[in-house]
Amino acid sequence: MKRTDLALALLFAVCLGGCEMLGGTPYQTCAEQCRTQLDPDACIATCGTCADQCVNPVPEGFDGPALLWVGRTVDEPQCPGNAPSTVYIGYETPDFPFACDPCRCSEPVCALSDGLKTAASSRCEGAALPLHDARDILSGTCAAPSEDLASDRKSLVLGSTELSPCEASVELPPVPRLVSRWYRSAKACAGVVQEDTCIGPKMCVPAEETRTFAQCILHIGEGEATCPPDYPVNVVLYDGMSDERRCTPCACGPPTGGSCSLTLLSFRDEACRELLTAGVASGQIPGCLEPVPGVRPKSMRAAWQVNSPGRCEPRGGEVDGQILLTGPSTFCCQTRPGENE
Repeated sequence: MKRTDLALALLFAVCLGGCEMLGGTPYQTCAEQCRTQLDPDACIATCGTCADQCVNPVPEGFDGPALLWVGRTVDEPQCPGNAPSTVYIGYETPDFPFACDPCRCSEPVCALSDGLKTAASSRCEGAALPLHDARDILSGTCAAPSEDLASDRKSLVLGSTELSPCEASVELPPVPRLVSRWYRSAKACAGVVQEDTCIGPKMCVPAEETRTFAQCILHIGEGEATCPPDYPVNVVLYDGMSDERRCTPCACGPPTGGSCSLTLLSFRDEACRELLTAGVASGQIPGCLEPVPGVRPKSMRAAWQVNSPGRCEPRGGEVDGQILLTGPSTFCCQTRPGENE
């Protein structure tokens, strides 16, 4: 609440009790009221009796006084009868639960880095010839090799195996999150301030009817405020907050704990029954399928000998940032609000 808004609220609260007294004339000091009385001293003694509490004038830079309550938001009381006007609503402790949804990773997959190639020699040596379309063979299906692959003079080179990277995703929560709220809040109440019922410069203000409220003066907005001796207890409250918390992006580490090896088989017959040659590719080591001179393979297939791709460790999904409380106001109180509850 801005300082100007609070000042207007306090003025309105005062006027609820009547901005004019004594038949339409403004409030007068005790000396002014008793000047024409037969016994001025007795009049002043009677006039100077405050039914609530006499306090010193509010120091420069402060507003009030007002009765302040601070406590759990769910326990917020009504303003007391002698101070019925709410002049400030603020907050002390936020209760805004924030949690990041867990990150998860897809499973890695054993794959081939290059595929199937024919080499220029019979012992997998020399420059490799262009990659051939061998998807059926590498998928485990028994397939007849193409003219380029089926040869009794050139070897077949099976590319080394690799683990495909994992895809990161967010695991959605099973139940809705709790509604955010302020755990502790504050409320300031004001009533009629009677400046002519206390002796000297003091003024009469509503006293605490319950121990949950404390008599305070208010410094609204930014800037330091030093509490005077009459109001030694410092209470800082806030108008709101800015939530700067975010979740770090999800990512996946490289596959670990995996092992992949692929066996390439060639057969004499067309049904992948009479084995001719075999070669194994694993890790960074390509497989070599040497030809059998004079025998041309009539069918081929590949089979995973070891297909254990391991797993990827998820990263991210952590809370970054914090809540920034905004609109601070300093309340200087005679006692701490609610300490005698």
